[in-house]
Amino acid sequence: MRAFSCLFFVLLLITSRPSFPCDSTEQCLDANQWQVGLAVGLGGKSNPLVDGDTIPLILLPDIAWYGEAAYFDNGELGWQWTDSPHSAFVSYVSVDNERAFFSFLHPANIFSSNGTISISPEPGLGEPGREPEIKENLAVSLDDVARRNWAVMAGARWYFYVKDSELHIAIEQDISGVHKGQKVAASILYPWQFADWQVSLQAQLIWKSRDLIDYYYGVSARDGVDRSQFYQGKAGFQPSIAVTVVNPINEQWHWLAKASYQQLHTGMTDSPLVNKNKVYSLFFGAAYRF
Repeated sequence: MRAFSCLFFVLLLITSRPSFPCDSTEQCLDANQWQVGLAVGLGGKSNPLVDGDTIPLILLPDIAWYGEAAYFDNGELGWQWTDSPHSAFVSYVSVDNERAFFSFLHPANIFSSNGTISISPEPGLGEPGREPEIKENLAVSLDDVARRNWAVMAGARWYFYVKDSELHIAIEQDISGVHKGQKVAASILYPWQFADWQVSLQAQLIWKSRDLIDYYYGVSARDGVDRSQFYQGKAGFQPSIAVTVVNPINEQWHWLAKASYQQLHTGMTDSPLVNKNKVYSLFFGAAYRF
């Protein structure tokens, strides 16, 4: 499976590692081989929470291992069940990246992300360019609410290969009992090769359940705030788009740049914990393969 054979060229928080055909300019993973990489540069990811600090992206490790069927990829532990030139199917477990906004010490803020990047307006989405209208006296600071715990998600992902593009469909369920919520995501990845430049564009639409949104962004008696600030989160769709650019310096070093934009739905942004209806990320640096 091509997505399982090529090395890392995506650094984020969010989402699937794009894959390119292996050629003389790339190093591919053999079965039962570890791959360790480190990207060094400047960047950050915006935090939509009230009093939430921008998440710095400076040193980003990339750790992966692939066996004949089992694999570990930056916090995602899974098993590949089927593989063909046109499709593949995997199941996996991973830490829910939703808590990344509440604590910097989260895999989504440290490793190259396997989570989702999320396009296409759906009912309930906030209007682009419009910040949610939150009265200052109703805003609830990130520092004042109860701790949001880690959740472990079990998922299944289907890969479909159409010409040079990849379509991914994933379903996830909380198996830790933290929020008991679900996620469903569909994304398309399209790579280009221009001389030595490798460019990939990924667009994704992800649905997050009410239980998931309410656990992280709802406000209730657990937070010790006034009842006038209580809020119950709602399910909704979150679209996003990301672009990644890679240029080799030599066999081990590559220039790497990535930018992404994610639109948040009103079932999340109407929360007094949230004061932005979008998330941006940007990174530029150099990646080294050990």
